[in-house]
Amino acid sequence: MHEVVLANRILNALRTIAAKHDAEVLEVNLRIGELNEPQALRIWLKKLGRDEFRSTKFKITKVPLSIKCGCGYSGEADLPADTHLPEPEIEVVCPKCGGHDISLTSGRELEIVDVKLQKREVQKCLRKKYR
Repeated sequence: MHEVVLANRILNALRTIAAKHDAEVLEVNLRIGELNEPQALRIWLKKLGRDEFRSTKFKITKVPLSIKCGCGYSGEADLPADTHLPEPEIEVVCPKCGGHDISLTSGRELEIVDVKLQKREVQKCLRKKYR
């Protein structure tokens, strides 16, 4: 389940950003390639970040799988049946010629586009002296 590893990478990056700015993460815009299973990744982001990122809104833009083939085809391709293989792109076939002489042009993205933060409020403790 590579989505767990990817979700942890994103959450760790968000922790670093939040700590650097002493802020809470309100919203995150992500670009996720289809080979990284955007819907499953969303579930794991919420599950693994449940306490710390409870109120964070994760907006995901899905990037389709696109290829360039030796036959001259350039464009979208169907996802392989099993995206959990070590190299799922090996299973991708050209929709024009059915060949495997392809290179991926998109579909592997895992990008934090931007993050909306809110500064943490400092709570002041006032001590009152009693006589």
